[in-house]
Amino acid sequence: MKANDVYRVLALTASACVLAGVAVAQTTGRIIGSATDEQKGVLPGVTVEARGPALQGSRSTTTDQFGLYRLTLLPPGQYEVTFTLQGFATETRTGVTVSLARDTTLDAVMRPALKESLVVSGEVPLVDVSSATVTTNLNATSIQTLPTGRNYSALVQVAPGTSSDASENNLGQNTITVYGSSGAENAYFIDGVNTTGMEYGFQGKELNFEFIQEIDVKTGGYEAEYGRATGGIINVITKSGGNEFHGDVFAYYDNDSLQANAQSVVSPGGTVQGFTKKDYGLDIGGYIVRDKLWFYGAYDRVDNTTKSALRAGPNAGQVVSSPSKRDLGSAKLTWRPAENQSLVFTFFQDPRTDTGAISDANHTLNGDPLTYEGQREFGGQDYALRYDGIFGADWAASAQVARHEEKNNVGPASGAGDVVQYQDVANDFFQTGGFGRIEGKQFTRDFYGASLSRFLSGHEVKFGAEYEKAVADVTKRYSGGQQVQKYTNLVDPSKPIYNHYYWTTPDATVDNAPVSALFASPGHRNTTLYLQDRWTVSAALTINLGVRWDRQEIIDSSGVKQIDLKKDFAPRLGFVWDPSGTHRSRVYGSFGRFYEQLPMDLVIRSFSYERQPNIINYSPTDTHPDPAAEADFETPSKILGGFTEPSDPNIRNQYVEEYILGAEKEVAADIAVGVKGIYRSYGRVIEDFLCIDDGTYCIGNPSQGIMSRVYTLDYSQTFPAPRPVRIFRGLQFDVTKRFSNNWQALASYIYSTLEGNYDGEFAPYTNVGADPNISAAYDYYDFFTDGKNLSKITNRGYLSNDRRSQFKVSGIYLTPFKLAIGVTAHYRTGTPLSRMGFSDAYTRYEFFLTKRGSEGRTPATYEADVHLGYPIEIKLVTVNLLLDVFNVLNAQRPVLLDQRWGFEEADNSSPTPVNPNYGKVILRTPPTSVRLGLRVTF
Repeated sequence: MKANDVYRVLALTASACVLAGVAVAQTTGRIIGSATDEQKGVLPGVTVEARGPALQGSRSTTTDQFGLYRLTLLPPGQYEVTFTLQGFATETRTGVTVSLARDTTLDAVMRPALKESLVVSGEVPLVDVSSATVTTNLNATSIQTLPTGRNYSALVQVAPGTSSDASENNLGQNTITVYGSSGAENAYFIDGVNTTGMEYGFQGKELNFEFIQEIDVKTGGYEAEYGRATGGIINVITKSGGNEFHGDVFAYYDNDSLQANAQSVVSPGGTVQGFTKKDYGLDIGGYIVRDKLWFYGAYDRVDNTTKSALRAGPNAGQVVSSPSKRDLGSAKLTWRPAENQSLVFTFFQDPRTDTGAISDANHTLNGDPLTYEGQREFGGQDYALRYDGIFGADWAASAQVARHEEKNNVGPASGAGDVVQYQDVANDFFQTGGFGRIEGKQFTRDFYGASLSRFLSGHEVKFGAEYEKAVADVTKRYSGGQQVQKYTNLVDPSKPIYNHYYWTTPDATVDNAPVSALFASPGHRNTTLYLQDRWTVSAALTINLGVRWDRQEIIDSSGVKQIDLKKDFAPRLGFVWDPSGTHRSRVYGSFGRFYEQLPMDLVIRSFSYERQPNIINYSPTDTHPDPAAEADFETPSKILGGFTEPSDPNIRNQYVEEYILGAEKEVAADIAVGVKGIYRSYGRVIEDFLCIDDGTYCIGNPSQGIMSRVYTLDYSQTFPAPRPVRIFRGLQFDVTKRFSNNWQALASYIYSTLEGNYDGEFAPYTNVGADPNISAAYDYYDFFTDGKNLSKITNRGYLSNDRRSQFKVSGIYLTPFKLAIGVTAHYRTGTPLSRMGFSDAYTRYEFFLTKRGSEGRTPATYEADVHLGYPIEIKLVTVNLLLDVFNVLNAQRPVLLDQRWGFEEADNSSPTPVNPNYGKVILRTPPTSVRLGLRVTF
């Protein structure tokens, strides 16, 4: 680390410690409440003490002059809470649940000492009346009993308001969409570590649910301490040790023999013909010194093999194999050096290697073997050291240092694949030759933070600061140096046209653009300050106030600061009113502005001297332009990109504004119903565009500054840039049954619309993967139209993730004969369909040939999953027999349809589809399948 970075970190940490708390993601919860006598008089000085298996020692405080108390920094779990005061009988509450990043309200009514001490099973209100945040907590019972995928992100889909991106080009990512935001707009935290994917913003760490203690999903209304996300906040804590030794040995297995026959699709990834998944591991936790030093460790080996049938070419029908291996791990040490002080060291990892047939956004199973046989590497390690401390009754502090690492490498299986790849565009891009795109990408992100909160007469004031430094080390090239696309020559069919695509040197010209590779090491620095106040105005009214300031500095490969976003002030306002005064109802509302964290993809591609020629000629090998071929193709040769992309000197960061108004009421013991309205819209967007007619891109805010106008494809004229629009409107109804009497349930229904002209950080309609903030949406004005009639806008309409209705239900029942049953089910209406036209200039689909979303919708989807678990106690261990049945209805409903009208730009004018697969099914909901499992617990 450079000296100026050290000084910056020290300054931020010092200011935080002096003033008050830092934006460290929460890993704990709280118990708050009041103590009164039987005449409702406040009782100052009551000692309140909490004990539980998740806490080293005990945690205690006293009520203030208003009879109020707070037990802070409590690890999630079950607690026994005791209230004592001289002259009054001791009152003890058992089974009090503390959830991650939430307040549990627990009031005590103290009785005179002449009466016996009272022990009550802890029934606490289900409604959180301290915050306007919209959140869903998934505890250990839900995690182990609900039927979901092994990756913890599958559990997040249970939360109301979440869904997935409607795209085939992102199937390798575990996307989670929240209230209209795309799957690349969330923030992910594990044990306080920011694990958000650094390149694109998707999930950046894949851990199985055996490692997880609790998941908190915030979908709206979150306070100023949370930021750098325009979607949701997914906060996870892993398991810890304890004063008793505990552990598991587990194994899971499923393969195609346990699955119903899959209906065929026309996916370029081929039709899945078979698979085998083996998942086995162990975990153990306990103590080194009771109540002083705890440990936890876990390992999970995952071996998956998928077999797919090639759908085209001379080898059509041939089955190819895609093996994958993962080594997941987690470790934790928890030390209590003094009363109310703790240090936690955390480590977790998710390295993964895929071999065999590679299918992703840049590689398809649509060609000769050398074009898809390769190797991919993902994942990495994370490390963190966290401090939590309480000082007296009014101060609480946290501090954390952490490192997140990840990689994303892909290349051919052997040197034989390192030759030029050719794509026959007219033949549905059938590939011959070599592997194509080769990438090596390594990422690191270092985090430093500290926190301190002060409680003052009904106010909980929190100040925060944090600093992050992220660095990428990137290599990109094509096998054989270039990728060549072959087009039909409509002028002279005997002379096919070739488009050569590759990376070149910084000083290249169109007439002299040598084949090269991209080597880059750009980065960015993030600094955050926030101030928030949770103000208890009265017993029935709480106001949440806050403001957050973020600064993002984009650094190019030579160390020069290219963009400095330092005016990101994000106000937050919320209110909670408890009309009943019993902590069992709330009317609440919130307003918030949420700024984006610019992903590393923009930094790499825009500030790494990335120059990519498109050379048009009649030769399959030569990389010099041919004017005759350019004339026949009606497209000139060009070099896209520059040294670094110029940016608007007045550029401002991208943000979303959100309004929520809702009500929630506990209508019976452990049952609450709620309704809320949600409105989200873009306030500003960052994108790139062609700002100079030599192919140079610039970065700015569409419809503002240098991006107020954009060129047409032929650079003959400019038009006003349309304002980016994405508007989500939703009305949501929820029913929550907390676990009691051996069952729990969560049901939700949301009706919503999502319309505009900009999908967000991920554009599902195009045939490439994610390219956040540097998509082609604003590159040329033509892409707002059908490419022919520039006077008619066609790209505004219902957006890719627009779903009118979505119903979800999940539940758990523990039968009297010990059988545990978990169920999840959903119904979702379909997404809009568009008629997509091909762009020869961009070699992908960028034109909406008719109004966006006007070609109908995909059918509605519905499915249900069931989990069964049966424990067998054998002396000191419990053997759990596990059975998960997924997609029990075997509906195999269409999820995605092929929207490509043709294969070349000339096809766009055809009155009938040139693509024989237009309108056919690309992806279906999976067939019924069974997963067998065994868990031995001690």
